[in-house]
Amino acid sequence: MINKIHKIIHNKYLRFFKFFFFLRYVLAIFLISISLFILIPKFFNYEKKQEILKQYLSSNYNLKLNDYESIKYNVLPLPNLSIKKASLIIQKEGIPLKSEDLNIFLSIKNIYRYENFKARKIILKDTNISLKIDSVKKLLTYFDNVDYKFDIKDLNLNLLRDNKSLFEVKKVTFSNYGYKKYKINGKVFEKKFKAYLNDKALDFKILNTGIKANLQFDENSSSKLMSGSSKISFPKNNLKFNFKANKNLLEMYDSTLRNKDLSIAFKSFIEFNPFFYINSVIDIKKINKEKIKKFDLINILNNKNFIKKINSDNIINYKSKKFSNDLIKTFSTEINLAYGRLVFLKNISIVGGNIQCKGDSSLVADYPRLNFDCSFKIENIKKLFKKFSLPKEKIVEKINLNVEGSINLLNKKINFKKISESNGYVANEEDIKYFKESFENILFNKNFFGIFEFNKIKDFVSAII
Repeated sequence: MINKIHKIIHNKYLRFFKFFFFLRYVLAIFLISISLFILIPKFFNYEKKQEILKQYLSSNYNLKLNDYESIKYNVLPLPNLSIKKASLIIQKEGIPLKSEDLNIFLSIKNIYRYENFKARKIILKDTNISLKIDSVKKLLTYFDNVDYKFDIKDLNLNLLRDNKSLFEVKKVTFSNYGYKKYKINGKVFEKKFKAYLNDKALDFKILNTGIKANLQFDENSSSKLMSGSSKISFPKNNLKFNFKANKNLLEMYDSTLRNKDLSIAFKSFIEFNPFFYINSVIDIKKINKEKIKKFDLINILNNKNFIKKINSDNIINYKSKKFSNDLIKTFSTEINLAYGRLVFLKNISIVGGNIQCKGDSSLVADYPRLNFDCSFKIENIKKLFKKFSLPKEKIVEKINLNVEGSINLLNKKINFKKISESNGYVANEEDIKYFKESFENILFNKNFFGIFEFNKIKDFVSAII
């Protein structure tokens, strides 16, 4: 019975089995042919194709290939040409770059024939770019404008100012196609970041830090003049501003900075060439006065090299709320700093009168002194004494006092050069010594910013009147 069944199957399906076994050979021949088709180009000399490759990179990717070490054919992961140690220039933007490995992935029809050459995509690996920081927009514009498939893996971007490195962005990856289109990943300050780029916006986030930024570019924004708006958040702070920027100037306007202790509105002009310079007008809307006392002046003064680099003209304004009970009603100061030399002018409106101070200091001196010349014009003594809860029997008619002297910022010492009153009073040596001791023991017993504490001012006023 079994033999009969076997005979029936053998006779009925003989042709099918013969055809199946024949397909084995066809498939083997096909696989061998494909393998040979893909492998044979390994033995070609691609140096002869360099002009075709250069022309293709120039016309399709705006890349000029200046120099390279070798051109080799790779089978995996897909047929591609590997140009080792490629030296290139992004032509229109004039940005030089060096890539350890430039891969040009080939279409099947161009493996043997290079007429009308067209690649599937290119990948730049282990690429290094040194770029002036004001040219970053050019690089971003290039990324956005490449029409053909383009990948960057492990880009190290060194950002420069005056040919000196400011910081590096490392291990950057970017693709202009697929599900990773216009997504940028990398590391900055040794922290991983993610970004998304298009011609109208840049979203940026440093992972696990709380730092995020969103830049919206105006339609007329270009590589020569960028303009737009920005929203930046970092731990417990929010910064918003509109901007205009070119290679030499950054203008920030309609700007606000807010956190739980501070709220300010400001506008600033920052020049980068021929030297670094800042011009700002800052309006303080809210400030936690307790934070001022915690400023570490000594730590600030120890950064002398940094202070020397700052050149700035700043105006700072403050106005207390309408029904507040603050001692200071309005405050305005002009601060000019150049090469470590500080010059200031302050106008302060307090309860019952006004204070005006001017002075200067060399902040980069070994023992910096703050020279001052201040006038105190208190027309309504009753208001001031009421504010300090001082006894009425101490009230005088008014105060019109001028004080000149200097403060040793590090040693917490004060020297009074002259103290005089409009009624003809001039402090003698004994009076000046008393004022000096009272100031140092009451106001200056902790640190420089401690002299602005309300209770200390109250005790000092009570002691000298």
